[in-house]
Amino acid sequence: MIKTVLVPTSGSSSDANVFATALAVARPLRAHLEFLHVELTPGIAALHAPHVDFLQGAAVGTALAELQREQGDLAARARRHFQDFCGQHGIAIRDLPNPAEQLSAHYAQEADQPLERLLQHTRHSDLVVLGRQRNRDCLPGGLIEELLARGGRPLIVAGERAPQSVAGTVVVGWKETPEAARAMTAAMPLLGQARRVVLLGIREEVGTAREPLEELSHQLAWHGINAEVAICGEAGRPAGVQLLHTAAQLQADLLVVGAFGHGAWRENVFGGVTRTLLEHAELPVFMLR
Repeated sequence: MIKTVLVPTSGSSSDANVFATALAVARPLRAHLEFLHVELTPGIAALHAPHVDFLQGAAVGTALAELQREQGDLAARARRHFQDFCGQHGIAIRDLPNPAEQLSAHYAQEADQPLERLLQHTRHSDLVVLGRQRNRDCLPGGLIEELLARGGRPLIVAGERAPQSVAGTVVVGWKETPEAARAMTAAMPLLGQARRVVLLGIREEVGTAREPLEELSHQLAWHGINAEVAICGEAGRPAGVQLLHTAAQLQADLLVVGAFGHGAWRENVFGGVTRTLLEHAELPVFMLR
């Protein structure tokens, strides 16, 4: 069951796609959206800002003052983005459960220790929807990897385009690993809402069998999910590229994959597909380690 969705908000332009993705997920589930902005003090922001550590003398003070102004602006925009979003979509703002199970939202702002705060909120939520780090928000690098490796909850990484729905076609990228099984189990509420579910295997060697996917489809039928089976793959072509290409051909609204890795999450269920998905996926990607 997915009833609480954490939505980290940066106050940057990436909020639009993240918010739209979170809404597409939460609306059919009548879930609660918990928006969170972490504002950094200048000293903490300077740890992750480029070139600040090379400054000397008066330039240091100027740089810290600029970082303080930037962080204040981001915090103000984050709250404004939240308020405008809730007003535009008629979302009730509350911080307690609603017996009518209507879509609702709440905004919180905290200061410093961004990784620790986001990890705590991640563990206290059913799902996290967030964007790729492409804006200058001075947050530590590798946040997605850290949340996935240490958060214990599934993430949806917003794509390049804002989705209207994630309940059309959902593609499950499957391989016989516990990580893939956990990801699919966590995504079951979304699979149950989808009009079409496709179990997609990546052909890694000649003669890749359909039988395991057929068995998985049969198991999903007990949950009322009629899942199709497909296998794709071309020799010498990266698995991540093939996965995205096939998902695009299927006009998928959401891609579900399992991931695992060592250290900073350098490997995953498809061997190298995670980095490809994070850098090139146009659709939202549901991930769980």
